Amino acid sequence: MTPYKLPPTTGPIPVAKVVGRMTEIEEIYELTLTMSVVISMIRRMGKTLLLQKFAHITVKQDRKNKAIWFDLMKVNDVTELTDSLIVELTKHQKNGWLKVQLNRCKELYNKFKPDDVKISTGDPNFPDISFKLPAFETEWKKVLTACIEDLADRTAEKDEVLTLILDEFPYMLWQWILDGKVQDVIELLNLFRSLRMSLQEKGKIRFIICGSIGLDVVLSHLRKEYKYTAEPFNDTKSYVLEAMLDADAQFLCECLALSDFTFIEEKSICIKLICEQTENLPFYINKIFEILRSTSKSKISVENIRGAVDKLLTDVNDDDVFEQLDTRIASYYPEEEGNLMTSVLDSLSESKTPKDEASIIRELDFPPKETKATLRTLCKDQYLHRTVEGETKYYQFKYNLFRKWWKLNKA
Repeated sequence: MTPYKLPPTTGPIPVAKVVGRMTEIEEIYELTLTMSVVISMIRRMGKTLLLQKFAHITVKQDRKNKAIWFDLMKVNDVTELTDSLIVELTKHQKNGWLKVQLNRCKELYNKFKPDDVKISTGDPNFPDISFKLPAFETEWKKVLTACIEDLADRTAEKDEVLTLILDEFPYMLWQWILDGKVQDVIELLNLFRSLRMSLQEKGKIRFIICGSIGLDVVLSHLRKEYKYTAEPFNDTKSYVLEAMLDADAQFLCECLALSDFTFIEEKSICIKLICEQTENLPFYINKIFEILRSTSKSKISVENIRGAVDKLLTDVNDDDVFEQLDTRIASYYPEEEGNLMTSVLDSLSESKTPKDEASIIRELDFPPKETKATLRTLCKDQYLHRTVEGETKYYQFKYNLFRKWWKLNKA
């Protein structure tokens, strides 16, 4: 592709301008042909942009199997969840490619709604209905089931798969837990698993579950605090979103550089250095260009890039760029467990090479069993990377950029 002008930003961008990730999109697409997928990675790795592009590509290219992206971050309760799904489905129905009647939803709505509430005379297939009414508070499982089963009954080609992308699903659940709606969380998890199983073949419905918290955090909390023993996602495939491929990261730099940046040294050398220093992480590539614009008058050189990286790692006024690595632990883990996690990260930040498990245990004043469990949790949370040689396990920060920041600012 020919590079196109792209202003450096760490905020949202038009989905048509999202750079690269086609390899990842095709991998996830293939997975959804046979199963649902849970995507794991911490914040600021480009998950939402990837999934928005995933849905966009399936519709724009008129693929047989299409996807719909739902943002669940601001969904406050179970009845609002169904409403959010219906609102988004309405948009796609109007675009012409989604053909679904919602007969079950309309039947339930008419059955339980108060007499003084009327269905508006708009689109007969998607009436202006809302289940966020007191009458539906105890019927939400029937309503949500009806909505998903109506989708399964859509007019579709043979063997067509429809993928529902539930972005920030774990965050939504966590907010419900904090709001005292634990029972709703547990019942929703169990209901979605039941629906996935029953609709695996009928209607070919798949789910992509994604969020910055991570389902492991939510499920671990439910097991420890509420004795939850179910495995609501043991039928799904886990997919970890990694850094960009070299070609994608370099192309992103080319696009960003078109926003009035000037290379005062060899372009290929500068782009390679930016990608190396940011480890192909798109959020941090954008941050480097933002810093180059503000501190170097948009002039790109090896010296200016290294200065931008130093500022990225040390500027306390822009600490939120990395602060999530610390606040995530404080927000989602009990204090004692969080202290152990922090101690492990402190220890590993001091070493540029992997440390073996036994050395970490000897160094820290915590029980070995708990330390081993914490190392495993930090790997699942994508802080650490583990390698195994023979019977020895080695650990290090997954990204050296994060190790440097932690060493400079937290250890």
